[in-house]
Amino acid sequence: MAGGADALEQKNGFPAAPGLRFDLSGMPHLDDDDNELEVEINEEEVVVPGESGKGARTIIKRFWEARWKATNFEYLPEWLQDNEYLRTGHRPPLPSFSSCFKSIFALHTETGNIWTHMYGCVAFIGVALWFLTRSKTQVHFMEKIIFSNYFLGAILCLGMSFLFHTVACHSDSVGKLFSKLDYTGITLLIVGSFIPWLYYGFYCRPQPMIIYITMISVLGLLAMIVSLWDKFAQPKYRAIRAGVFVAMGLSAIFPAAHMLIVDGLEFMYKKASLVWMLSMGAMYIGGAAIYATRIPERWFPGKCDLWFQSHQLFHTFVVIAAFIHFHSITEMAQRKLMEGSCAEQLLERYGAESFPSLLGGWLGLDEDPNTQSWNSDMRPP
Repeated sequence: MAGGADALEQKNGFPAAPGLRFDLSGMPHLDDDDNELEVEINEEEVVVPGESGKGARTIIKRFWEARWKATNFEYLPEWLQDNEYLRTGHRPPLPSFSSCFKSIFALHTETGNIWTHMYGCVAFIGVALWFLTRSKTQVHFMEKIIFSNYFLGAILCLGMSFLFHTVACHSDSVGKLFSKLDYTGITLLIVGSFIPWLYYGFYCRPQPMIIYITMISVLGLLAMIVSLWDKFAQPKYRAIRAGVFVAMGLSAIFPAAHMLIVDGLEFMYKKASLVWMLSMGAMYIGGAAIYATRIPERWFPGKCDLWFQSHQLFHTFVVIAAFIHFHSITEMAQRKLMEGSCAEQLLERYGAESFPSLLGGWLGLDEDPNTQSWNSDMRPP
């Protein structure tokens, strides 16, 4: 028996030792590949053949719906590495839309970005429904059309941003697609913000109104074309992205200068919501600057991974600025409704000595949108 045990021990690769006996016959051979489990993966489950070999099966939850763990920046694939100052708390790739949307309720680097714009989107949907369902005696049809441009821009901007930050970890291709939708949404918000401001600011002067609305629409189209460029979404072009959208916003300088020269500072303060518009602009530009410079995480690497990072602050500034703008254009619309006809406003503003001219036509001083001509018939006796 001893000889048999020694032979068995030597056969299984262990040196023989006197007085010790091992029964290793039940152990699998180390080079036996036939014992490896074969896993069948489908959309609903992971199926592993049972040990009995008689068709018994063990159901395992899909591996991509298993509880994922947040990971560090250096372990992310290159397409997910966006901000090296956020060291921990990143979602790993989640190649399932279900898992991406479930991650909304988990804590990670994108949680604040998701919830800030998701709340903002829902809030604007509520405000839009409240405004657009009011009776025509409270809100005229034309006012609803003008405000709809702004509501649509705000809802699409915040909604696309929320979706992008939710599914960005799905895959490289999905992330690129939704980043383009995100940038398109920003462009639509800027254009949608200009339209009501220009409409009410130049209400009695259709020529400059049309010129400036055309200007911002063309700039918006160009920005959308640029945003479709794949490299536009790369981290190294962060400052360029911010610059493109800030430049679009700063184009408001041209119609604002027009109002200042033609109407004066008092008109802009009382009729064009100057204070609110400046507040909104400061919020947008401040948010864009924070986004581009990645402050405060640049100063405190690893300390703002979950909360108070630059992108969250940028999102918060955008939502606040959007509601400030809604307040300002609402104020402009109310003042317009309380004033008299355009003919009366133009007479009061510019006096009876104005005559039609090429410059006056371009500035909108010679024509009334209510089809009344700016001529001697309108002068007081």
